[in-house]
Amino acid sequence: MKKVLIVLAFFCTLFLVRGSSAQRRDSDVMLNIEDANYGIFEGDAPYDEVKMLKHIRLERFYLILPRVMREHNIDMWIHVIRPWSWGGTDPLRYEFGSKSGVFIFTDRGDDRIERVVFQGRVQDPGAYDIVRGRSEFINQENYEIMDYVKENPDKVLESELHLRFLGLGDFVAERDPKRIAVNYMETLSFPEGSETFTMALTDGISYTDYVQISKALGDKYAKRMVSAEHVILDYLSRRVAAEVVLYGSLRAQGGRSRSFGNIVPGVTTLGDIRGGSVVNKDGNERSGDNYVIQRGDFISGWQGSAYVLRKGETDLPWYIKKFWDDDKKIREILRRNIKVGPTAGETLKLLARKLEEAGFVYTDYQEYNKYVDHPEKTQVHLDMHAEGKGILAPRFSSMGPKWHWNVKIQLFHTFAVEYMTYMRVPEWDRANNFTGQQLSGFKHDGMVVTGRGGEVPYPNQSDTIHIIQ
Repeated sequence: MKKVLIVLAFFCTLFLVRGSSAQRRDSDVMLNIEDANYGIFEGDAPYDEVKMLKHIRLERFYLILPRVMREHNIDMWIHVIRPWSWGGTDPLRYEFGSKSGVFIFTDRGDDRIERVVFQGRVQDPGAYDIVRGRSEFINQENYEIMDYVKENPDKVLESELHLRFLGLGDFVAERDPKRIAVNYMETLSFPEGSETFTMALTDGISYTDYVQISKALGDKYAKRMVSAEHVILDYLSRRVAAEVVLYGSLRAQGGRSRSFGNIVPGVTTLGDIRGGSVVNKDGNERSGDNYVIQRGDFISGWQGSAYVLRKGETDLPWYIKKFWDDDKKIREILRRNIKVGPTAGETLKLLARKLEEAGFVYTDYQEYNKYVDHPEKTQVHLDMHAEGKGILAPRFSSMGPKWHWNVKIQLFHTFAVEYMTYMRVPEWDRANNFTGQQLSGFKHDGMVVTGRGGEVPYPNQSDTIHIIQ
């Protein structure tokens, strides 16, 4: 396993050199040599997750943080992770290495962003310039907040809620920011019950937090607070090269966990091969872990596809071959036309047009449409969303809120290649009294956007259909 990951990291590094160099040239900051001790390519690093996460955090602080703050004209970004509510699921907990704290990032005009933690514990204190309140709570005498209280007897505490923001006003006044971004939501929206529920955590502070921060800042600086929603969205939607290496290694490990070669028709269940769905020889769909795989079944799942030969068959039936050929064409269209720069909405329109030009029917809802003008054509539905951050923007799909479509695609953006295909099989119509049965399947692989388009940074299970004897 270690050899595989080392080789994978090596090739991912070669694969990303050109894009990484471009990203660094485009950025107005460079990685400080003094911080190189967080490097991931040091012997055991490709499979040392802690070291990789530390490197990724630092690289994001140097390459992404200045860019998103300056693009949105933000001088200071205050992000509050509340320890007693949503701290365990805050969308930035991995980036910041903590489940609670007050994180303050200040653009002081030099080649980097000052990084400070108020009253929070972090996994990687070396990634920050100042960390306050990291002491273990043994007793009040040992608690750093109490030290501040002793040193500032004139500061009257109305309640313990003030403790997290003690000293914040003086800290901010010293830096005198013109625009202060704070993690509350203002314009972004999402439907109730949506998959995008985690974006609600951009609205991370409560009304109480807002009041306490305003008091701590005072009237002058409280008036300068604005929503950090777009800063957070952009920070989460961008990647650095090291993240792609880690992403590829984790994807490769997951892809090896499923073995179609162990299928025994009439014995093996879908649960034995970690799930998926089946279309049988008559075009009927079956699913559920208890379903026993039969001859003539076409298996489609998260980690690849397989066909179980019927007795007397030596090769794939015509409809499976056509379905697979169509799938290869679809993937090539996606790969060639997803590029850095356009928004998700612009890309979706382009993909729909390219699919139509290639002889497919693009459908904006997730089921077979028997009323299209050319029912003999394979239909394609797209729902390709961002991966890995608990947030789905940018999203190349007709689904979700409109602001998902307005987000631009950034270099090294990683996304789920999730699409559904539906192909009519005439003999199934006859077998099912012309009820409109069709061969359908879904894919849910991963891609990364580089300067060359969409690329897969790991061994791709979807490039092969497994034939089971």
